[in-house]
Amino acid sequence: MLTSLDLMSCGLGGLLNENEMVLTVLENERRYVARELHDGVAQSTQQLGLEIAICRKLLERGNIEMLTDELAQLEQRLQVAATQVREIIADMRPPTLEPDASLREYLQAEIERHLQRGGVAVDFKFEGVPADLPTQQKLALSRIVQEALLNIRKHASANQIQIRYASKADQAQLQIIDNGQGFDPAVVQALPVDKGGAGLANMRARAQALGGTLAIESIKGRGTRITVSLKL
Repeated sequence: MLTSLDLMSCGLGGLLNENEMVLTVLENERRYVARELHDGVAQSTQQLGLEIAICRKLLERGNIEMLTDELAQLEQRLQVAATQVREIIADMRPPTLEPDASLREYLQAEIERHLQRGGVAVDFKFEGVPADLPTQQKLALSRIVQEALLNIRKHASANQIQIRYASKADQAQLQIIDNGQGFDPAVVQALPVDKGGAGLANMRARAQALGGTLAIESIKGRGTRITVSLKL
């Protein structure tokens, strides 16, 4: 039989574990943002600097025709860099929804964001009695979907995506399935978070923070299935 001290210790241990998971997610996301800024925005701005130097030389030589072409390319690169910054900011913000928005609306908001980024169509099905989940739990599940869809856009080369949410009694399951090129989960999960391993680590940490589990099934050339199982 557990004593009151044992119960306090268990509660404290659970709190520490949850706090550790939150800190892990926060640190992973900081590294993710740093990587995105380095790989995207930093390289784009570096290229802008080179374009400006070319424009200056063309102006000095009076080559207006080539200068016009270079300025057009410079404008395009500037728009790309601005879009990259806006997308990173938007990814870090929670969905703009009503305070009483349902889980279905949270997931649908992430699908809409995915489509706006040029992602392929998503076959979305939501079944079962909608659970009255706390806002933080709805946000955590929507972040898992956000991360999965981002990975699909960047790496999977998929043309079919399915998202399934089903609940009954006190059990729920969320699945994100694609028919992309697949990968070796063990290899990706072993990567440092600043080398591409942050996405899966964050999804798993969020599922664990909800008291659930996250399973990844993927075969090269045959797509990927991510399953989140949790008790309501």
